[in-house]
Amino acid sequence: MLRGVYHSGMITVFNSTGTNPLQLWSTAAPATDAENSSICFGKDEAGDNNDKIHIEGAVLTIKSQNLRDTFISCPRSLDGTLGIKLPFMTIQLKNLGHLFSFEIETLDDHKLIRRFRASNYQAQAQLDHDIATLPLRLEQGWNHLTFDLEDMTKRLYGRKHCETRRITIHASIGLRLVMFSDRIVAEEQLPGELRLYGILDD
Repeated sequence: MLRGVYHSGMITVFNSTGTNPLQLWSTAAPATDAENSSICFGKDEAGDNNDKIHIEGAVLTIKSQNLRDTFISCPRSLDGTLGIKLPFMTIQLKNLGHLFSFEIETLDDHKLIRRFRASNYQAQAQLDHDIATLPLRLEQGWNHLTFDLEDMTKRLYGRKHCETRRITIHASIGLRLVMFSDRIVAEEQLPGELRLYGILDD
Protein backbone atom coordinates (compact mmCIF):
# COMPACT_ATOMS: atom_id res chain seq x y z
CA MET A 1 0.00 0.00 0.00
CA LEU A 2 2.81 2.42 0.90
CA ARG A 3 5.73 0.47 -0.54
CA GLY A 4 6.20 2.88 -3.43
CA VAL A 5 6.18 5.95 -1.17
CA TYR A 6 9.44 7.52 0.05
CA HIS A 7 9.64 6.92 3.80
CA SER A 8 11.21 9.44 6.15
CA GLY A 9 10.20 11.27 9.31
CA MET A 10 6.78 10.07 10.48
CA ILE A 11 3.84 8.26 8.87
CA THR A 12 0.53 8.18 10.74
CA VAL A 13 -1.79 5.28 9.92
CA PHE A 14 -4.37 6.02 12.64
CA ASN A 15 -5.31 9.26 14.39
CA SER A 16 -8.62 9.17 16.25
CA THR A 17 -9.03 12.94 15.95
CA GLY A 18 -8.35 13.02 12.21
CA THR A 19 -10.72 12.96 9.27
CA ASN A 20 -12.03 9.43 8.59
CA PRO A 21 -9.56 7.71 10.98
CA LEU A 22 -10.51 4.17 9.89
CA GLN A 23 -10.11 4.85 6.17
CA LEU A 24 -7.17 2.42 5.92
CA TRP A 25 -8.59 -0.13 8.38
CA SER A 26 -11.05 -2.99 8.33
CA THR A 27 -13.15 -3.72 11.43
CA ALA A 28 -14.52 -6.97 12.83
CA ALA A 29 -16.99 -7.50 15.66
CA PRO A 30 -19.46 -10.41 16.09
CA ALA A 31 -22.93 -9.29 15.05
CA THR A 32 -24.45 -11.90 17.36
CA ASP A 33 -22.95 -10.17 20.42
CA ALA A 34 -23.48 -6.49 19.60
CA GLU A 35 -24.39 -5.71 23.20
CA ASN A 36 -20.97 -6.78 24.51
CA SER A 37 -18.75 -6.23 21.46
CA SER A 38 -18.32 -2.83 19.85
CA ILE A 39 -15.92 -0.66 17.87
CA CYS A 40 -16.95 2.96 18.12
CA PHE A 41 -15.73 6.53 18.51
CA GLY A 42 -16.63 8.53 21.57
CA LYS A 43 -15.35 10.75 24.34
CA ASP A 44 -12.54 9.67 26.61
CA GLU A 45 -14.19 8.44 29.77
CA ALA A 46 -12.51 9.81 32.88
CA GLY A 47 -10.90 7.18 35.08
CA ASP A 48 -10.25 7.36 38.79
CA ASN A 49 -8.12 10.01 40.50
CA ASN A 50 -4.90 8.25 39.44
CA ASP A 51 -5.69 8.73 35.75
CA LYS A 52 -3.85 11.99 35.03
CA ILE A 53 -4.50 12.18 31.29
CA HIS A 54 -7.88 12.99 29.83
CA ILE A 55 -8.31 13.47 26.08
CA GLU A 56 -10.84 16.00 24.87
CA GLY A 57 -11.08 14.74 21.27
CA ALA A 58 -12.57 11.54 19.93
CA VAL A 59 -11.15 8.16 20.97
CA LEU A 60 -11.76 4.80 19.33
CA THR A 61 -12.93 2.19 21.82
CA ILE A 62 -12.56 -1.48 20.90
CA LYS A 63 -14.40 -3.50 23.52
CA SER A 64 -15.42 -7.13 23.77
CA GLN A 65 -15.47 -10.14 26.06
CA ASN A 66 -13.96 -12.09 23.15
CA LEU A 67 -10.83 -10.27 21.99
CA ARG A 68 -10.12 -12.79 19.21
CA ASP A 69 -13.24 -11.83 17.21
CA THR A 70 -13.22 -8.07 17.84
CA PHE A 71 -10.41 -6.10 16.18
CA ILE A 72 -9.30 -3.57 13.59
CA SER A 73 -6.69 -4.37 10.93
CA CYS A 74 -4.60 -2.31 8.51
CA PRO A 75 -4.52 -2.40 5.56
CA ARG A 76 -8.21 -2.88 4.88
CA SER A 77 -7.74 -5.49 2.14
CA LEU A 78 -6.82 -8.98 3.39
CA ASP A 79 -4.32 -9.44 0.56
CA GLY A 80 -2.87 -5.94 0.93
CA THR A 81 0.38 -4.97 2.62
CA LEU A 82 1.43 -1.72 4.26
CA GLY A 83 5.01 -1.82 3.00
CA ILE A 84 6.21 0.68 5.62
CA LYS A 85 10.00 0.57 6.03
CA LEU A 86 10.29 2.92 9.01
CA PRO A 87 11.57 0.86 11.97
CA PHE A 88 9.85 2.51 14.94
CA MET A 89 6.15 2.00 15.66
CA THR A 90 4.38 4.18 18.24
CA ILE A 91 0.93 3.50 19.63
CA GLN A 92 -1.10 5.58 22.10
CA LEU A 93 -3.65 3.42 23.86
CA LYS A 94 -5.77 3.44 27.00
CA ASN A 95 -5.75 0.51 29.37
CA LEU A 96 -9.39 -0.36 30.03
CA GLY A 97 -8.55 -3.05 32.57
CA HIS A 98 -9.53 -5.88 30.20
CA LEU A 99 -7.66 -8.42 28.09
CA PHE A 100 -5.93 -6.87 25.09
CA SER A 101 -3.51 -7.82 22.33
CA PHE A 102 -2.12 -6.54 19.07
CA GLU A 103 -0.03 -8.06 16.30
CA ILE A 104 2.56 -6.61 13.93
CA GLU A 105 3.36 -8.59 10.77
CA THR A 106 6.73 -7.81 9.20
CA LEU A 107 9.03 -8.96 6.42
CA ASP A 108 12.74 -9.62 6.99
CA ASP A 109 15.71 -9.52 4.60
CA HIS A 110 15.25 -13.23 3.78
CA LYS A 111 11.69 -12.49 2.58
CA LEU A 112 10.28 -14.35 5.58
CA ILE A 113 7.15 -13.10 7.31
CA ARG A 114 7.62 -12.52 11.04
CA ARG A 115 4.91 -11.66 13.54
CA PHE A 116 5.16 -9.97 16.91
CA ARG A 117 2.14 -10.43 19.17
CA ALA A 118 2.01 -8.39 22.39
CA SER A 119 -0.64 -8.89 25.06
CA ASN A 120 -1.36 -8.00 28.67
CA TYR A 121 -2.31 -11.58 29.56
CA GLN A 122 0.88 -13.35 28.45
CA ALA A 123 3.14 -14.11 31.44
CA GLN A 124 6.30 -15.10 29.53
CA ALA A 125 7.77 -14.46 26.10
CA GLN A 126 7.59 -17.32 23.61
CA LEU A 127 9.45 -17.59 20.31
CA ASP A 128 8.53 -19.76 17.34
CA HIS A 129 9.97 -19.69 13.84
CA ASP A 130 7.39 -17.18 12.58
CA ILE A 131 5.85 -15.55 15.68
CA ALA A 132 7.15 -13.99 18.88
CA THR A 133 4.59 -13.69 21.68
CA LEU A 134 5.53 -10.94 24.11
CA PRO A 135 4.10 -9.90 27.50
CA LEU A 136 2.98 -6.30 27.70
CA ARG A 137 2.66 -4.42 30.97
CA LEU A 138 0.41 -1.37 30.68
CA GLU A 139 0.17 1.54 33.05
CA GLN A 140 -3.24 2.59 34.29
CA GLY A 141 -4.99 4.94 31.87
CA TRP A 142 -3.18 6.21 28.78
CA ASN A 143 0.08 4.67 27.54
CA HIS A 144 2.56 5.95 24.94
CA LEU A 145 4.47 2.90 23.60
CA THR A 146 7.27 2.74 21.03
CA PHE A 147 8.52 -0.52 19.48
CA ASP A 148 11.91 -0.81 17.75
CA LEU A 149 11.04 -3.35 15.05
CA GLU A 150 14.57 -3.37 13.64
CA ASP A 151 16.08 -4.27 17.01
CA MET A 152 13.35 -6.82 17.81
CA THR A 153 13.86 -8.60 14.48
CA LYS A 154 17.62 -8.72 14.94
CA ARG A 155 17.54 -9.92 18.56
CA LEU A 156 14.75 -12.47 18.19
CA TYR A 157 15.37 -13.82 14.69
CA GLY A 158 18.90 -12.74 13.80
CA ARG A 159 17.58 -11.03 10.67
CA LYS A 160 17.20 -7.51 9.33
CA HIS A 161 13.81 -5.81 9.42
CA CYS A 162 12.68 -4.71 5.95
CA GLU A 163 9.08 -3.55 6.27
CA THR A 164 5.84 -3.75 8.22
CA ARG A 165 3.10 -5.56 6.31
CA ARG A 166 0.07 -5.45 8.63
CA ILE A 167 -1.14 -4.29 12.06
CA THR A 168 -4.06 -5.89 13.90
CA ILE A 169 -5.36 -4.44 17.18
CA HIS A 170 -7.73 -6.54 19.29
CA ALA A 171 -10.12 -5.65 22.09
CA SER A 172 -10.27 -4.22 24.64
CA ILE A 173 -8.61 -0.78 24.60
CA GLY A 174 -9.06 2.88 23.81
CA LEU A 175 -6.98 3.93 20.79
CA ARG A 176 -5.74 7.38 19.82
CA LEU A 177 -2.68 7.05 17.57
CA VAL A 178 -0.67 4.56 15.51
CA MET A 179 2.37 5.90 13.67
CA PHE A 180 5.75 4.91 12.28
CA SER A 181 8.97 6.92 12.36
CA ASP A 182 12.63 6.74 11.36
CA ARG A 183 13.73 7.43 14.95
CA ILE A 184 12.33 7.45 18.47
CA VAL A 185 10.17 10.54 18.64
CA ALA A 186 10.05 12.18 22.05
CA GLU A 187 6.66 13.32 23.28
CA GLU A 188 7.59 16.99 22.96
CA GLN A 189 8.60 16.44 19.32
CA LEU A 190 5.12 15.34 18.30
CA PRO A 191 2.66 17.84 16.87
CA GLY A 192 0.69 19.41 19.71
CA GLU A 193 -2.55 17.61 18.83
CA LEU A 194 -0.82 14.21 19.14
CA ARG A 195 0.79 14.69 22.53
CA LEU A 196 -0.49 12.93 25.61
CA TYR A 197 1.61 14.82 28.11
CA GLY A 198 0.48 18.10 26.63
CA ILE A 199 -3.02 17.41 27.89
CA LEU A 200 -2.33 16.45 31.46
CA ASP A 201 -5.14 17.38 33.79
CA ASP A 202 -4.27 19.89 36.46
